[in-house]
Amino acid sequence: MLRLTVVSQRPVEVVLKVEGWVDEEDVALLEEEGERWLGEVGRLVLDLDGVKHIGPAGIALLRRWSGERLMLRAGAMFMQQLLKTHGLA
Repeated sequence: MLRLTVVSQRPVEVVLKVEGWVDEEDVALLEEEGERWLGEVGRLVLDLDGVKHIGPAGIALLRRWSGERLMLRAGAMFMQQLLKTHGLA
């Protein structure tokens, strides 16, 4: 299960807290919400502190979004290592 919460919203940036599992079924929800915000603001910040797992579909989505308009925040060491392993940090 995936939960998305807007933590802060400004014209230039939105911070979206992501909690749970970013896997097959829930990637569509993240993609839909993320695409909407990327269309409205300059930068999307994903706070991944509450993420328990990111599956291959989630990694692929983050790779597609990677660039200047996406910032990933990962506090947990395992999440930082996962992102680094996949070239996202």
